[in-house]
Amino acid sequence: MHFSQSIIQVFRKLFMLGVAALVLSACQTGPDVRHVGPTMTGPSGANTLGNLQRNYTYNSDIYLNVAVPVFDPGLPLDRNGNVDYDQLVKDDIWPQIRRLEANRFALDTKNALSKTNSFGSIDVTPDTNASADIYVLGKINHSDTETINISVRVMDGTNALWGTETFEYRVSEGFYRDAFNSGNNPYEPIFTSIANYVYDLLREKSEAQKANIQAVSELRYAAMYSPETMGSYLEQKSTRNGVVYSLNGFPADEDPMLQRIRMIQAEEQSFISDLQNNYAAFYEQSDSSYSDYHRETLPVAATIRREKAQRGRQQATALLAAVGAGLLLRNSGSAAGEIGAIVLGATSLYNIGGAIQTNQNLNNQRQLLTEMGQNLDIEVTPQVIEYRDQTIELQGSAREQYTQLRAQLFEIYKIEATPDQNL
Repeated sequence: MHFSQSIIQVFRKLFMLGVAALVLSACQTGPDVRHVGPTMTGPSGANTLGNLQRNYTYNSDIYLNVAVPVFDPGLPLDRNGNVDYDQLVKDDIWPQIRRLEANRFALDTKNALSKTNSFGSIDVTPDTNASADIYVLGKINHSDTETINISVRVMDGTNALWGTETFEYRVSEGFYRDAFNSGNNPYEPIFTSIANYVYDLLREKSEAQKANIQAVSELRYAAMYSPETMGSYLEQKSTRNGVVYSLNGFPADEDPMLQRIRMIQAEEQSFISDLQNNYAAFYEQSDSSYSDYHRETLPVAATIRREKAQRGRQQATALLAAVGAGLLLRNSGSAAGEIGAIVLGATSLYNIGGAIQTNQNLNNQRQLLTEMGQNLDIEVTPQVIEYRDQTIELQGSAREQYTQLRAQLFEIYKIEATPDQNL
């Protein structure tokens, strides 16, 4: 009787605790609202829920132009500099996807930088040879639709290094469950972080430093065409990060050679500007396929991550069990010791078997990722440029077309620099 009453008392206490917990949880589940009603700052004074943005304040009259070269896709290379296809398979990399992402991620970075309203022109470029004041260089270290890891190197037109940073972001498996994410970029947070990093580096520069960068950038371009006349205005200094350029004077604005080169540079910049439409069009054309690929493979990538973690745990358990079994057999001649060794040995075999099975599941998931990636590739359309009553057709990739354009502009420069040869 006494035992039954004790049980009843225990249940009463548990019931009361449960009621209290429900009351407390009801009190704590309300929205975290600190202010209601109109604000004194006007209709636009409140932030949109779930859309908090960093405020950028750039108090300067100098806006530096930015080049964002197409990212390094991060494909493994052999000792000869060729793609190491064996390592490619081991690293679960599908090169078509990486090359596509190298283009898309550069444009994502450009768009994130533009939101700071702190730079001049921001252009995706085929390579690092384009003329600019700031260069944001990216390399894809890892990308499996769930986790992305990008290294960023920021340099300026003097060839000075501003900084390097590695960014990583993991997309939640529940990202596509929210209808409000329809059409949104699942990787947007990492590119916002990159833009914030570049913005913070920019704010560390003085007005004099920014003006110097602009001047050196222009003279380096001019010296590429006319080293004999423009090269003397530049000094080179070797540093641990490479050669850095500094000013040794500047030609007069009315200098005819400088004016001629500025016209050529304007034509090149026009090509780069037009190229932005191509990058944007390619992004748009690939967006549907890439988004479908990302949506379908995100859970696969998450499964692979969990399978790898489980396989590691199983292999570690199997190793410890095998070591324990060996120690018991060696150090104990008793029946109990033998039984313990047999149990540990069985545990070891069981975990090894589980690791093998998990590894097979991992291979199946990898194969699915590979099959989904086969339909993604990069297409580059030819460019037709009208310049000085001439039609120039540029073929090949964006980088090849840019190289061809520069060659044509250089030929035009040589003809204009030595007009007597045309007589």
